[in-house]
Amino acid sequence: MSRAFWFVAGAAASAFVVVKGRQYYRRLTPSGIAEQIEHQVEETAQKTGDWLADFAETFTHARTAKKSELMALLTREERGQLE
Repeated sequence: MSRAFWFVAGAAASAFVVVKGRQYYRRLTPSGIAEQIEHQVEETAQKTGDWLADFAETFTHARTAKKSELMALLTREERGQLE
């Protein structure tokens, strides 16, 4: 029983090493590195787009709020001249 256990454990470890070795080898080839860089560029572009959309939305809300605040401080005649 002990020999069978160690045989199976060795076979499993060997299979694991082969699979992981192929993955690491693939990651270290020029095409694998290019894929990693492409993935990072796409991720950075997505994050930048999300940040810009959030910034634009926040800026629009802040501008509208400030305009309302300033218009409330003006008299009717001054408002009429601006509009």
